[in-house]
Order: sequence, then C-alpha cells, then structure tokens
Amino acid sequence: MAGRRSRKDPARVRLQPADAFDLIRWLARSQSDPRKAVAELVQNAIDAGARTITLERRRRGRRASLVVRDDGEGIRPTEEREGALRYLATHIGRSHKRNLSPAERHQQIVAGQYGIGLLGFWSIGHRMEIRSRVGAGAVWLLRLVEDEPRAEVVPGPPSIDAAPTFTELVITELHPAALRPLAARRLAEYLGSELRGPLLASGAAVEVREYDMRGQLAERAPVTPRRFDGVRLDVPAGVAVPGLATLQVELYLAGATGAGGAVELTCAGTVVADRLADLAGLDLDHTPWNDPALTGTIEFPALSIPPGSRRGVTPDASAAAMVQALAQLAPLVQAALDRHASERSLTSERQLVNDLRRALRGLRARLPHLELPSTLAGRGGAGEHGAADPLADSAPGPGALVPDDDDRAGAAPGDDAATTVAAPADEPLPPRLLPPGPAHHVRLSPDPVRLWPGGARGVRALVHDVHGQRIDAALTWLPSSPLLELDDGGAPARMSRVARLADAAADRRYQLTVIAEAGGGSTSTTVDVEVADGPPAGAPGAGIPEPVLVEDGGSWRSRMLGATWQVNIAHPDYRALAVEPRARLRYLVALFAKDLTVARGHPGHEPIIEQVLEIIALGERNLLRTPR
Repeated sequence: MAGRRSRKDPARVRLQPADAFDLIRWLARSQSDPRKAVAELVQNAIDAGARTITLERRRRGRRASLVVRDDGEGIRPTEEREGALRYLATHIGRSHKRNLSPAERHQQIVAGQYGIGLLGFWSIGHRMEIRSRVGAGAVWLLRLVEDEPRAEVVPGPPSIDAAPTFTELVITELHPAALRPLAARRLAEYLGSELRGPLLASGAAVEVREYDMRGQLAERAPVTPRRFDGVRLDVPAGVAVPGLATLQVELYLAGATGAGGAVELTCAGTVVADRLADLAGLDLDHTPWNDPALTGTIEFPALSIPPGSRRGVTPDASAAAMVQALAQLAPLVQAALDRHASERSLTSERQLVNDLRRALRGLRARLPHLELPSTLAGRGGAGEHGAADPLADSAPGPGALVPDDDDRAGAAPGDDAATTVAAPADEPLPPRLLPPGPAHHVRLSPDPVRLWPGGARGVRALVHDVHGQRIDAALTWLPSSPLLELDDGGAPARMSRVARLADAAADRRYQLTVIAEAGGGSTSTTVDVEVADGPPAGAPGAGIPEPVLVEDGGSWRSRMLGATWQVNIAHPDYRALAVEPRARLRYLVALFAKDLTVARGHPGHEPIIEQVLEIIALGERNLLRTPR
C-alpha cells in the first residue's frame, strides 16, 4: 500500500555481540575474588532450599580441588537431569530469580538474578563438574572448562550410597593464588560474614572441611553467621521506600572488639558493599556513615548490582530511592551516636574521679602541713553549718573529690549537698544459677560507718541467700539512738539508706542494725557508727577538687580558680596521655601537686615545676610508644 511505512525501520539496528563467548569471558573474568565466587555457589544452594551444605578442600599430589555438596531441591527439579543441565549450559545470563519482585526476593532471601553465578569458578580453578540427581533418578554430569566455549553433558556413574536428591560441584586444578583464601577457617569466617542474612533466614547448616593428602579429615570449620559486637542503636528497624521494598536497618555502637566504621550494605542478605561510606558515587561518604563508632548492616533488596563482581551498586532509580531513605535516617542515627558518646564521656569522667580518689587516698594524714583548697560540704560533712574534712574517710560534695576507703559505699550528692545526700545506687543483681533462696546473710557497707556531727553518709545492705547469691529482701533499719537518723536520700532505694548524725551528738557511741527477710528466712547484722573529729561549724573545709575538663587552645596545663580545679584537655601532653588511663592518671596527680604547691604560697616556683612536668610528660609519652 502506497505511503505505508515498512515494519522494519532501516534507521534502527539490533545490538548483537561479534562473539557471544567473548561476553561470557569478560563476565567470568570480572569476578576477581575466589571467596566471593564460592559464596555465590553456596548462595545458589541456599536458594534451592538446602538444609545441609558441605564444602571440602582436598589434595591429590600437587593438585587441589574444592567440592560443594548440598541437599537442596536441585537444578530445575521438575525436568529430566540431562535437559536441566543442558538448559543451564545454554542459557547463561537467564535466571528464574529475575522474575521475582524485590519484595519477593527479600522475603525469600534470594540474591541471584543474572544467571551467571557458575562462571565464577574461573577465579577458583580450571575445571568444574556439576553432578545432579533428583528423586532417586540417574546422576548426570555437566563438565565445564575455564576459557572453553563448549561444555559436556554426560550420564554419571551409579552411586550406591548417594542421596536420592543432591547437587555436587567439583572444581579441580585450583589456581595457586586461590589456595590461601580458601583455607577452611578463612573461608568459613568469610562466608559467615558475606552470607549472614541468608544463613540467619534459612537456618542452613554450612561446614567447611579440609582433608590432607592421605584423605584424612584435618580440620572442620562450621560457618556461623556473623554477630555484630556492640550496643544496638535505638533507631527505626525499617524505613519505608515508596514503591519498593522496605529499607532494613540494624546498627550498633561498636564494642571494644568490634570493627567500627563498617556499615555493610546488603541486597537480599548478601553483602554488596563492605562499607557504606565507600559508595562515594552515591554521596554516602559522610557522617554518620563514616563514623568509626558505627557498625552494622543496611539491607535493601531492590538494588541493581554489577553482575560480574557482585560488588557495588548501579546508580539507578532504586539506588536514588535508597539514598533518600538514608537521608531520612541519618539524623536519627547521629542523635543516637551523640547520646551514647555523651554517656561514655560521663562514664569516663566518673571513672577518672574514682581513680584520682584512690591515688590520693590518705593525703591529709601523710602530709598534714598542706592546706588543701576549700570545697563544699558533702556526705560526712557539716551539712548546712559548714564544710568538713573529707579526707577523714567521708564522701565528696559537688566539686569535691575525696580519697574514700570504700569507693562503692556511698553516692555523690545532689546539687545542694547541704540539704540532699543521695543514697547509694541499687546495683542490678547478677544473674542467678538457682532460684532465690531464704535470706541467710546480710552485711552493711561501709563497715564501720564514720560520720561528722551534722553530716550524712549512704549505707548499703547486701543480702545473700543460702546459696551465696545476692537477693532482694525486705529490710528493717534500726538505729541505736534517735540522734542517728535514716532516710532514703530523696530517691526510692530498696537496699540502701542515708545515715545522718544530728548536731547535738553528745554520745560518741552509736550502732546501726539491719534485719533482712526473704524467702522465709531472716538474718541481721549490726555495725558501729564512729563519730570523727572535725573542724568546728563554719570553719573552711579542705578537699581535693574534682577536675573540670576545659578545652582551651592556650598553653596552660591546669590551674586552681578558688575551689575549682581546671585541666586543659587541649594541651598536647593531655591529648597524648589520655589514650592510656594509667598514664593520664599519673599526669593528673602531677598537675594537682603543681597547682597545690603554687596556690599555697609558692607562685614563684611555677616555672620550675612546669619544667619538671614537661619532663614527666615527655617520659610518659615515650613509654607509651615503647612496645611492652
């Protein structure tokens, strides 16, 4: 018909490879990691529903081989074995998994979608033989050779003890460079990390075995899904992505042995990026994803992955949707990290205070001529009538650090130590091996209790059952005199109280009794309350100020401002020594000695003492660099 255009547009051409096997060669060569290639084979077995997967590395003379055996449903289980293996060899690049939606792939933990996983054997060895049997039928073999365009499908030899259904891949003539990465324990650790999601979801048992040249089992290493070390962050476990699968989130504050700064990106449970922050092309190389304190995994099954190496992400619409979801999540992650950092800082400072208290215990008794700086009253102090001497086994007030003989006996007071003294915090009970038994023994801490007239101190009751386990109990507190008052320190305390000694304390001998009842058992104990001598009411007290850490760019190390002791944490010596707790503690003790000497009438000695401190700090820094 005139004017009708031909169905074939001469301006359009269909893309065709000049040599199809060249494309297969480039795909096979794009996988450079033999461990990743093995992970692909194990993943195929998990996708086939295998419950048991065994990997065996064997040696015959100088040649090594790798066997991967599973009890899954098999390759195309509804077809005859010859036809199924022929289809596998003639349809490279075609996978039934491609027909699954991202949500279905995530639900089934199915990662493959390109149909080229078998080509990864090129990075492992020279030859591969696939042995397949379904429903107690005949065994058929598919033989492939590296860099060979042809394959062979042949019937296999009958095997009497073979399982009715199994798939076995035998890779022979392993490449020398692949031998070390495929050692049993190394490979097991890699698979546990690489296939963490599929292993946890499927519950498949995977084991790597190593055989020596005589065929004897030399080593076996079970594959255990990786567990992240640290504290899980309180962030949403999932972020909705419109039109796509939910972004799954599992993030942790790295523990002491954790690998921080390594948030993995996974697709259907398989790792596609070891570090989310490495995806600079997606603009993810920024906080919080590159924070060294952050570890965990981000799972998004809708990603497109480079088919050969199976590493990285194709920058398409799915990747853009993931980046947008991560942008919504980032402020929540950063807030959680900041919250934990603040808590760790407080914990570190509390530990520093306790360490200094121990280091300077007995300072007043050993050096009575020193005039220590005035501090506010604390437990064991003079209350609202004046400060007390906290060096006589009493407790610190706000801003005061006291060398207490029993650091755990009491708790720091509140903002106004003259009116509020906190009871010791009730520590959580340790795990028990046996159910709680009857109360059998109770003791009080501290023992004895030392108080100033008008002062207060926290006391804790520790109750144990007949098995020696710490237990909760109903407590009855009985002071020997009405001048010895007890209260809960302003906080609901089950096992602790605050002992207060009235000002008009004429009697110098007191006792405190506690009766504990639990599980049908009753026990009691009595401790002495010792009244310590101290300065008269209204006299200035003396103590060791708690260090106030100040970040100042100046060259000063520390200074005493009234009752406040400031330490410059920006000084190079402090920064260098802060990495080792004992070195930092020794440095702070030296700083306190310097400031106490200068503040008590020897300001002209400060330059000389500073030089001594510089020498001490240099020696400490050098010792930190010396291998022990």
